[in-house]
Order: sequence, then C-alpha cells, then structure tokens
Amino acid sequence: MAEQLRDELDAFAVEHGYSGRSEVIREACQSLLAEYQETDYEGQQVLATVTAVFGYDKPKTERRMMDIRHEFEASIRSNSHNCLDGNTGCVETFVVEAAYDDVLRFIGTVRGADEPVSVEYTVVPVDVVSTGVSESDTF
Repeated sequence: MAEQLRDELDAFAVEHGYSGRSEVIREACQSLLAEYQETDYEGQQVLATVTAVFGYDKPKTERRMMDIRHEFEASIRSNSHNCLDGNTGCVETFVVEAAYDDVLRFIGTVRGADEPVSVEYTVVPVDVVSTGVSESDTF
C-alpha cells in the first residue's frame, strides 16, 4: 500500500471516529463485497456507464486504460477521454453493454488499473432500457 494512501486512511479514521486504519479497511471491504453480492441483474444483459478519474501525470494509468479498451472492445459501446481544467486530472468514461457478470469483471479491471484511480458506475438492465422503466443501481 502506498504511503500516501496509508496516511489518508489514518487521517480519515481520526476524522470520522474510527479506531484505526484496520477498521476503515474492514468496513470498505465489507461494502465492496456487498456491492458484488448477487442482485436481480444476475444472468441479465446490462448497460453500464463507468467513470474513472485519475491524475494527469499518470501515463502508466492512461496506458492501462487503453489496454482495457482493447481487452473489452466487444462490450464497450462508447469511450471518451477528457482532461480536467488546468491538467489536474483525466476522466475516462465507458459505456459497456454485456452480461452482468462481465460488467462486474470490467469494473474490477478498471478499479485495479492503478491505486489512485477513482471509479463510479451505474448499471441498468437492457430490458429496462427498452421498456422505458427507470430503475438503476448507482455506486
């Protein structure tokens, strides 16, 4: 674990009343595992938007995003890369259509691209998209 991340976890623990870094990590792990628990989307085709934010000065991360685009090209319907004002960071946005399990694998791969990557996503079943019913999970 990078020293900066350890320091941020320690500061977060103090600021939010946790007993220490281990308690923060335990709660984060429980939250992540709960996010991947079986849902109503199991076995369904879904449409996901996945947004990754990372530092402008991270060419290794940007290269990894390109590798991910190639690895999942059959499922990616759209992709854009934008630089934030003042070159403070980059935003990579993906629209992915695939089986729910494949989308979760894609999201995990993006999250694992590099430590400082922040990932948010929304998942909607394809049949909901076609019927116009608005129900989604946002994480």
